[in-house]
Amino acid sequence: MVRISLCLAMIVALAAPAAAQSGRVYGSLTDESGAVLPGVEVRALLRDENGETVRSVISDGKGTYQIDGMMAGQWTITASLPGFDTATRRQAVQNGDTLDWSPMLEIGMLQETITITTATTNEPERRVSPTRPEPAAAPPAARPPQGATPIRVGGNIKPPRKIVHVNPIYPSDAAAQGVAGVVVLRATIGVDGSVRDVQPLRSPNDSLTSSATNALVGWEFTPTLLNGVPVPVRMTATFNFSQN
Repeated sequence: MVRISLCLAMIVALAAPAAAQSGRVYGSLTDESGAVLPGVEVRALLRDENGETVRSVISDGKGTYQIDGMMAGQWTITASLPGFDTATRRQAVQNGDTLDWSPMLEIGMLQETITITTATTNEPERRVSPTRPEPAAAPPAARPPQGATPIRVGGNIKPPRKIVHVNPIYPSDAAAQGVAGVVVLRATIGVDGSVRDVQPLRSPNDSLTSSATNALVGWEFTPTLLNGVPVPVRMTATFNFSQN
């Protein structure tokens, strides 16, 4: 009996230094409003000569997480939740490191694609949704139990809905020259649903860029709501000008 106890004690003593040599990463995840995000998958990946090592956890009801047992090396850590952009960090971990990574997750970027042909009318088509709903009011905050520390849970996204659409026209000069191609624009949908801050990311022709931009700034959306509050959201719009 004494011999068995001694063996167990030796195993524990040998395992303790090994555990102490590994690193760990912990943190708290929030959205753009500062509210905590439960249910986020935090994944750590290490690639080395031995292959791949993966550690994965889910943030708890307070938005916190902890990944243990990370051996020394260069890790790629990601935090992902549907509706949000994935946050990524490259992190060198040394034996015994305790590292804090607490990213704020941004709302995912909205994407739209429009095809315009030479058969498109020379007058831009403007379509308005039959109903233009009023922005929803923020829900009242729940009162925490007496003496409890309030925790504001976030992650509730109501995406925007287009209520006014304007079709771009195919510029006559570009059509006459046989110019076609893809125009990609980046913009922001403001808290009032209007489109602003348009920037071209890709374009084969200035006339096509101008036509796409003029159409995009005429679009209107319902506000994007984060936890019941209107927030700006990023978008990319792809306009495919095709000679048909």
